[in-house]
Amino acid sequence: MKEIYKSKYSEHIYDDSRSIMFSDWFPETENMDADDFKSEMRKWLDAFKECKPKYLYDRCMDFNYLINPEEQIWMAHLLNPELIKLGLKKYAYLVPEEIFSEASVEQLFDEFFEMNLKNQFTIKKFDNEEKALKWLLIKNI
Repeated sequence: MKEIYKSKYSEHIYDDSRSIMFSDWFPETENMDADDFKSEMRKWLDAFKECKPKYLYDRCMDFNYLINPEEQIWMAHLLNPELIKLGLKKYAYLVPEEIFSEASVEQLFDEFFEMNLKNQFTIKKFDNEEKALKWLLIKNI
């Protein structure tokens, strides 16, 4: 495993043997402002470009920044086309069970799909680490 990027808000590690980038978000995200958020999203994309993984495992258990609708659109347009272009196949994100019903999480990924881009990767949410990893590593997609 190789650390690609780390800040007080996040850490992105690449596992070359499984072609997975693990992204972990820290409780400090609660103190981010809009500029910090955009900077972290750009750094995340840079980390992804560096390792070009087939699978992305986004562990959001401690992500505490509320992404507003404008930021959701901005983020989708920043990340989605590049992740597709770089060959991402699956995107698993881990969130606490109590967040599953929050519209903001769903709206964010709806923005990705509404772009209707060719070769869109599969995105699935989980509240269990074991299930997320198992799904990522199933080679049928």
